Amino acid sequence: MYETILVPVDGSEQADRAVDHSIEIARQFGSTVHALSVLDDRSTGRMSQAINELSHDAPERQEMEQRREEAGSELTDVVVERAREAGLDAEGVVRSGDPAEVITDYAREESMDLIVMGARGRSAVGKFLLGDVAGKVARHATTPVMLVRPDE
Repeated sequence: MYETILVPVDGSEQADRAVDHSIEIARQFGSTVHALSVLDDRSTGRMSQAINELSHDAPERQEMEQRREEAGSELTDVVVERAREAGLDAEGVVRSGDPAEVITDYAREESMDLIVMGARGRSAVGKFLLGDVAGKVARHATTPVMLVRPDE
């Protein structure tokens, strides 16, 4: 039923709980887990603009972008490792863009069978953004979406 499961990650507790759920579901169905980290261009645009105002040094901008990509890769690598330790196939992907659009586009392009994601994100801003992202994904994805709520 669920051959491929997409789990977007941002380093938050909610994303970690979603990873737990995705791995458990994947175990039951023998699914492949796809961990997706989205580098949010909405915040990067403001950050890049500030760096541009402070410095016209292209290597500095490239270094900042490289750090962001490395951080995204670290998040997905942890999920891939956890899934493989559970005996599952897994892959990690880092993409840039509007998180809700990237998640729904990836799910469609890769024919995902299920999206499992946290209902909220990392920080006060992250909680707003991922909460907003989760809502948009739930409304616009053609793939079934499981939202993992906070522990209460």
